[in-house]
Amino acid sequence: SLTSTPEFAALIPPLTQSTFLSISNSSTPTGSSEKAALRELFEAVMTSPESTFKTHLDTLVSRYEKGDLRDGERKDLADLVIRCNSQFPGDIGSFCAFLLNYVTLQPGEAIFLGAGEPHAYVYG
Repeated sequence: SLTSTPEFAALIPPLTQSTFLSISNSSTPTGSSEKAALRELFEAVMTSPESTFKTHLDTLVSRYEKGDLRDGERKDLADLVIRCNSQFPGDIGSFCAFLLNYVTLQPGEAIFLGAGEPHAYVYG
């Protein structure tokens, strides 16, 4: 998403992007450097000025509503962004679709998340 979704990438300073991309294929994804890079990326997105993120969110939602997905973008995440924005219009949290693992559980399934792990229960 960072390389395929310009509206998302626009919220993240270039140095933060390059740091994250340099460790994105790390063999130790839970290492301290990797966690620090993800934390920095998450913080950059979540602290984007409202005037900046709302413009990019409007552009992104409009593009997704037209079915305009770029190479590397996932339809399920596009649908999630549209859904989040319809439930919470103009909310920065819509960009979390690109920051968290999107998991769909079937009836009777469960998932365990350790304490302090960022997560969101979207629907169901």
